[in-house]
Parts: sequence; C-alpha cells; structure tokens
Amino acid sequence: MKNKKIVYVAPSLDVSGGIAIILQHANRLTKIGYDVKLLNIGPAVSEIDWFVNDVPILNSKDLLDAGKFDIVIATHYSTVKFVKKINSSRKIYFVQSDERRFDIDNIKSIAECEASYHENFEYMTEAIWIQRWLKEEFGHDAYYIPNGLDSELIHKTNLIEKKIKKIRVLLEGPIDIEWKGMADAYNAVKDLDCELWIVSSHGNLKDGWVCDKFFHRVAFDKMKEIYSSCDIFIKMSRVEGFFGPPMEAMACECAVIVGKVTGYDEYIVNEYNALVVDAGDVNAAKNAVKRLIEDDDLRAKLILNGKITASQWTWDKSISLLEDIFNNPHIDKYYTEFFPEKYKYNDVIKKILLDVAIVDNDNLKLSRETIFQKNSEIAILNDEISLIKSSKFWKIRNFYMKITGKI
Repeated sequence: MKNKKIVYVAPSLDVSGGIAIILQHANRLTKIGYDVKLLNIGPAVSEIDWFVNDVPILNSKDLLDAGKFDIVIATHYSTVKFVKKINSSRKIYFVQSDERRFDIDNIKSIAECEASYHENFEYMTEAIWIQRWLKEEFGHDAYYIPNGLDSELIHKTNLIEKKIKKIRVLLEGPIDIEWKGMADAYNAVKDLDCELWIVSSHGNLKDGWVCDKFFHRVAFDKMKEIYSSCDIFIKMSRVEGFFGPPMEAMACECAVIVGKVTGYDEYIVNEYNALVVDAGDVNAAKNAVKRLIEDDDLRAKLILNGKITASQWTWDKSISLLEDIFNNPHIDKYYTEFFPEKYKYNDVIKKILLDVAIVDNDNLKLSRETIFQKNSEIAILNDEISLIKSSKFWKIRNFYMKITGKI
C-alpha cells in the first residue's frame, strides 16, 4: 500500500507553524516508504532553509507536468483551487484552523475562504475543536490526526547563554501579524523585573520595544536552545489551530502562560501544566508572569507537569493514524466524542445579534446609542463573549471589534 503517490499543496514554504506540521507529515510518510511531494503555490523555492525537508518540491509552474496522484491534500483555503486541478483519486482538505478569522482584507479572498469549506472533499484536521466546528457549521465528518511533538528536534538542551540572576522570559511569534498577540505579550512583561528574550518569525521589534535578546527567523532545529535557555514562556495569540509552541516550551522545561484561544485546551490545563488567562487580558498576563517570577514552587510544578504532558504527544501515533486514513478510510474510527453544548456557535451568534444589532441582508447596522446601551449587557455574557473574542467567525469577529470600539 506504500506505493501511493501523495502530494501536499502548500500556500508557501515560508516559516510558520502550519507549514512545519505539513513538513512533519510529508517527511515521516516519505521515511516509511510513501512517494510524497510538496506543491508550493507561493513564491518559487528549490529548498527550505528553516526546517528539515526530505521531500521533492514542485512549484506552481510544475502543476501541468505533475501527473496523476493517488491522494492530493489541500492545506489552506488558497490551495483548494489548485487541488481541484490536480488529477487524483482522492482529495483531502487538511484544515488547520478556521481561516476566516485571519486578517483577510480582500472581499474576493473572504468569499474564496468561505467557499473552501463547502467543497466536496474528504476532511481531516489536527484539533478537536476544528473537528466539531466543521461538523456543526458545514456538516463535514473530519478525520482527527493530532499533532505530535518531535522530540528529536525539541528537547531540553544546553543554554545559549548563562542565566543572570533575573528570571528569563521568552516571547515567540510573528510580530507583524497582529492576531498572534505579540504586542499583548510584550506589554504584559515590559515593566517586570526580568530578562526578556523575543523570537519573531516575521517582523522586527516595534518602535519603543526593548529586550535583552532578539532573534529573527530562527531555524526550527535551533529553537530548543532558545526555549531551554529561558524560565518562562508566554503566548497571547488570539487565533490558533492546535497551538504548538507552548508544548515545545514545556518539552524544554519552561513554565508556560497562555491566553485562552482555540486549541489551547487540547492539552493545556490551568494551574496544572500552565497558567491560563483570558485572551487579550494584558493585566492578567502580567500578574501571571509576576506569580511565576516570585513563586519557585509553582514554577517548578508547571515545568514538571508540562514536561510530562509534552512527552505524551508523539508523532508515531499520529502518522500511524494518517496511514490508516490513506489505506483504510473509515471515518468512525477518527471521530472524537462530540460535545455540542460546548460549541453552540450558531446559538451564540443569534443571541448576540438579536440583543445588540439589526441584521439586514447580512450587513450589521449599529447605532451609537445601541452600542453604548448594550455594551454593559455584552460584558456579562462571559462564555458567549469568550467564544466571540476567539473569533470563530470573521463576521462576528468584526462585529465584536466594532462593539468594543477597536475599529
């Protein structure tokens, strides 16, 4: 069965957690005997300099000569139209997030993103919340293939630099992508008595930002040295799929602080292996960092339990499940227990819209009086607002931003 020809279609091969997951799939399938290729529809490249890659790369110009595949896998909404052109027996959409929540500023692209979730493909995903969302909103049964931790690449190792007396705090993420929450994380830490390190995959330090060490576009196999050199890791993303960096930090014995975001509860338990604060709550994040700076016992507890947690997520199990999908696709084997009461997105949307706005042909019409009158009422809808803050729908995300005066 391992003579199958498989192609993963990627939006680009630039530095990102989502591309790293695709490369983990492709490399590991290649290693056990599958004929795997990467089709890159972004800027043409011949090699990848930030992550190990053992898989041949095709660029979009090679599409017509790519031939026939047994399985073609879309990995982003922008790849779907290319997947439809490829001659293949099966088409699978690997959904790593609800991409409508990303900063899509083009109406045509928004429509393309929305349409991609209506395709008659097979669906698979890395997170339980995505599996539930695809089922509830679009009726898709999706294979669940959880991400793993690559213990060969990410593990406790020697320090880059000897620690000074202060606790060392690490921020990681693309600075120039707003919803990755790097500004929130920085503002939570900037006034504390600690040493601050920052890693950015995209974008340099903003004006006025000060840190003790700054890294840009770090190769993935070097990240373990940075994680291992730090005591506390803070991540305040407002949009995620599976949320990999906190697990990587755990594996390297950092105490972790995260904001509540989709995917965090796949493996994070507040006060057990991390401290969890509300997304965007800079003051709560600051207090959490301060707690860990001052409380050696709590920091040690989170580090120990985090390391145990990270050790439980292995790629071997996930790739075995992936093989089974390719060779013996039975959806029931991959469908996790469904808890619709926790994810009643549609009910939440109806409630908020009826309470706060007039909806006319899908356009939100808000009066200033309505905004001020209902603002306090919105504040008490804790669970519902938490879902909206997490931006599960692009329309609701924009609506929430209007209500809170952010746009």
